[in-house]
Amino acid sequence: MKLGPEFAGRVALLTGAAGGIGREIAKRLDDAGLRLVLCDLNQDGLAELAAELKQEPLLIAGDLCQRSLLEHIRETVEEKFGRLDILLNNAAVVRTDRFDEYTLDHIESDLHINLITPLLLSRIMVPLLKQAPDPRIINTISLGGVLPMPESPLYSASKFGLRGATLSIAVDFEKKGIKVGGILPSSVDTAQLRHEALTGGSALNFIDPPQSPSHVADEMLRMLLEPRYERYPKVSDAMLVRLAMLFPNKIGKIINWFEKKGQAGRKRYLEERGLTSQVVRW
Repeated sequence: MKLGPEFAGRVALLTGAAGGIGREIAKRLDDAGLRLVLCDLNQDGLAELAAELKQEPLLIAGDLCQRSLLEHIRETVEEKFGRLDILLNNAAVVRTDRFDEYTLDHIESDLHINLITPLLLSRIMVPLLKQAPDPRIINTISLGGVLPMPESPLYSASKFGLRGATLSIAVDFEKKGIKVGGILPSSVDTAQLRHEALTGGSALNFIDPPQSPSHVADEMLRMLLEPRYERYPKVSDAMLVRLAMLFPNKIGKIINWFEKKGQAGRKRYLEERGLTSQVVRW
């Protein structure tokens, strides 16, 4: 999947750029000649990514939960480029603590990075997006924003919220010339997924083999080429979870059935990667 020459020179801001999905997206945009602003908490990861790109990106490392950093990002983009063509809200965190084990600090921080930050950054960047001829906002959501995840309740809560906000804003902004949409991948084979597999994360992630970050990046490019409110990298998973949510009062039984299949898939996932001996908890 490649973007056409009409995207060359556009300015794209990507959060969570140093992660598995973010790196793939950044490489695809770099290949298409976009000018990149890459943001992440991981400064070393940003530097490693920049060294792999053809063009020199603008790197901004820091805690995206700090509003002062978001304002700094806006000021930097405005000073250097004068506009923003594409905002890609991709940064997120997922933990495997059950709700009664969550610290209050983690509840606040997880909701902030997964839900509040993309909304704040989108709002802050609106004036710069309005300076672009074809502005876009694309949020990386998750099927965890459609189907509840008992092992990761704050992740699911934040992604449910982000999906609702994305759809609401998309309808409103469509009238204002800004295209808004969300990507809803199922499980993606990243370092985070391996951590979840080892520490008792949701078995729902392993019902089927996980997607590659490249697969999700392809769907991000499709969203740029053919904007929609939502795109699902794995359509079969999307249909299954949306069907399940037609029966909310049966969701406990449905998830229990999914988890039985997922437990077998997680065992296979760990065995294939030689990770079984490193399991911390199930």
